[in-house]
Amino acid sequence: MLASLFSDDRLLVFLAGLGLLALFFWYFATDFERKKRNIGTIIVALIAVFSMLAIVPKEKWMDVITGKTPIAEASNLKGGIDLVGGSSFTLRVQPSKDTNGEPIPLSSNSVQQAIKTVEDRLNAFGTSDLLIIAQGEDRILVQMPGVSPQAAEEVRITLEQIAKLELKTVHPESRILADRVAADPENEIVPGYELKVLRDTDEDGKATAENILVSRRASLDGSYVVHAQELYGPYEGKLSVELNSDGATKMFDLTKQMRHGQDRLAIVLDGEVLSAPVVQSSLGKNFEISGMENAAEAKSLAAALLNPLKNPLLVEEQRAVSATLGKETVHQGIFAGIAGLGLTLIFVLIYYRFAGMIALIGLAFNIIVLFGTMAMFGFTFTLPGIAGIILTIGVAVDANVLIYERLREELAAGKSIKAAISAAYDKAFSAIFDANITTLITALILFWRASGTVKGFAVTLTIGILASMLAALLCTRVLFWWFSDKEKIKKLNFMNLIPNRAFDFLGQRKLAFSVSAVLLLASISTLGIKNDNALGIDFAGGAQLTFQFEGDVMIDQTAAHDVIESLTLSKTASSFEETNSAGNHLLTVRCAVEDVPVIEEGLRKSFPVLQEQVPALDNNGQPKLDGANEPVLEYKWQTNVETVSASLGKEFLTTAVWALLIGLIAIMIYITVRFEFSFALGAFAALIHDIIICLGFVVLSGEELSLIHVGAFLTIAGYSINDTIVVFDRIREDLRVKRGDVKEVMNNAITSTLSRTVLTSITTFVAVLVLFIFGGTALRDFSFTIMMGVVIGTYSSIFIASPIVYMWSKLRGINLRRELLDANLEAEVNPAKS
Repeated sequence: MLASLFSDDRLLVFLAGLGLLALFFWYFATDFERKKRNIGTIIVALIAVFSMLAIVPKEKWMDVITGKTPIAEASNLKGGIDLVGGSSFTLRVQPSKDTNGEPIPLSSNSVQQAIKTVEDRLNAFGTSDLLIIAQGEDRILVQMPGVSPQAAEEVRITLEQIAKLELKTVHPESRILADRVAADPENEIVPGYELKVLRDTDEDGKATAENILVSRRASLDGSYVVHAQELYGPYEGKLSVELNSDGATKMFDLTKQMRHGQDRLAIVLDGEVLSAPVVQSSLGKNFEISGMENAAEAKSLAAALLNPLKNPLLVEEQRAVSATLGKETVHQGIFAGIAGLGLTLIFVLIYYRFAGMIALIGLAFNIIVLFGTMAMFGFTFTLPGIAGIILTIGVAVDANVLIYERLREELAAGKSIKAAISAAYDKAFSAIFDANITTLITALILFWRASGTVKGFAVTLTIGILASMLAALLCTRVLFWWFSDKEKIKKLNFMNLIPNRAFDFLGQRKLAFSVSAVLLLASISTLGIKNDNALGIDFAGGAQLTFQFEGDVMIDQTAAHDVIESLTLSKTASSFEETNSAGNHLLTVRCAVEDVPVIEEGLRKSFPVLQEQVPALDNNGQPKLDGANEPVLEYKWQTNVETVSASLGKEFLTTAVWALLIGLIAIMIYITVRFEFSFALGAFAALIHDIIICLGFVVLSGEELSLIHVGAFLTIAGYSINDTIVVFDRIREDLRVKRGDVKEVMNNAITSTLSRTVLTSITTFVAVLVLFIFGGTALRDFSFTIMMGVVIGTYSSIFIASPIVYMWSKLRGINLRRELLDANLEAEVNPAKS
């Protein structure tokens, strides 16, 4: 038994996590620097090893090292549907039945409820990058990333499972009467009960079947279930179920009347008896379900129980889907992303020299931890997820720049290298912590409230933020400790491209506010004028045009995409390849309804295979004839056109906007507690300012808002908050320790952070610029939006957020320095209240 416990990877992960947690407590508890260094080294090494083993399993490492298997194939990393393709299911929603067994006509609400249930079942943790859209009146298209044909069969079972859970009493004389009923099924020997078969396995693993009489009427159903969780270890194949208060009362009333140790209670799922245990005592809100073969089946059932279907689903067709962005675009994007990251790292190395080398090691550690965590928990890499990675790398670079700019100041003040390093980390910690926590708050609330791809972004960003803090504050610190203790660092030299010159930033607030007012007015006007025309297919819905071929006939998706790009369309269209269960190829184009004939004509003109014609046949299979008694010809490869709903509908938008608003409120509360309300107001105003102007720029440039922009705007929001908090942290610190006029001190604080602000903005902008130039058409919209966000976010953190803090404090008639000093004094006198 012990061996089976330790063979479970989940238990090993849990124990490793406990060990690391204990090391972290030890690290923070000790005051001895050398002990901190050694413990920190062990923590960094263990996390790096665990992460690499999560990315590539230990049994595949030798194949990777010897070159037998490429690391991309050996890794556990999963790409999204837009990057690597996956499987597609076409579902038909079936009518449900009333108590008399009569079918209930379908309504639009029935289809929407089915869509919601499917998403909740397959994407309970927001990591699967599902694309779910309604087709026609009663069909649903589900696309899942990286799902193989074998795994698709398991998904099919999950999709078709109604998950109607019922608890029924077993007849007290079932063992005697059940076989009699089975021998004479025509006669109702026992009124009120029906015959079922309980299938199980004995101790030797042999299948058994028992006839059992269960009540026709359920004593309790699945509507009372509030939580279901699969069990692991020796309990594998079992499910723990929790009922709400009403369900707990009904369960207790039911079981207290039963003869304990004798009467049985059958657990019935979709009409099949899973188990029929003997009731040993009165039950309450918790009970277990057994009868599943393994933990995976139990997990699938748990997801189904929490999301039962009101209408049965029938899988009409199952297909394999190519990458929706196209192979060429994906390869271009990967190349551009690596090139952009490489340029950033080279810049950091040249600018900070030896310290830059340590930063590179920290960034490599950050990426390993990020990828390792994504692989460990099975999260998918999607375009919005990649947006989260870009923001993560930007945050990670920013943390190093913050530390190094502080290090420059400490060295300039005459401190020794070891003392300067220690002071730089201590002083930079506050800015890094506050900037990352505010971004983390946004990510967590997006995960909690939003759905679909926004959850994917939130997951990636959450992991990335934690990884970047670990890399910047622990990994690089440990490296500096080792080099300084071994006296390997004699001198640290940095480049300095930003002159340390005083500038009256706050004095330019009227000009800045005027420029922002014009930009805001232009953005809002543009959005109002374009209205629905600014929305792409993802938001507005449209049509799906499909060419289905037979045999080896097919059209290259990249070539088809180029043709579609050259056409004059009302809205941007997207295309992807599919392969159905018969092995035939399909080319699918998602576009606006009015663009269907334009796209069909353009593709037929460009590809000779689509121009082939054959005699048309009537309903009897005979050739159709025209008025001249000549055969009527039709295209050999016909098209199928049907309407599709928006893949990002009103509910998606509503949940995303509400999540962002709740996140902003939470950030305002946090900043008010950590700083003052004036700072919270400045950060809030700057963020709204950045998003509205970026939105206006995107629409004004002629782009249509789509899924790509969702990830881009979330990235901008995270970048804007991070940038603003760093400036605020320095203002708060200087107001507490420096004398002089508040306006002058704030100007000097902004000047002190200017080099960090400009450097971080340049590195992020350059990385995204490479993506814009070489990343292909699909990634160009994404990168353009982020570039606008970087420029506007940098401008707002200096010329909008800080002046608002200054002006608001003056309007309230308060001394900002005095408020900060009072808050600091209260924190020292009463830490618990702080």
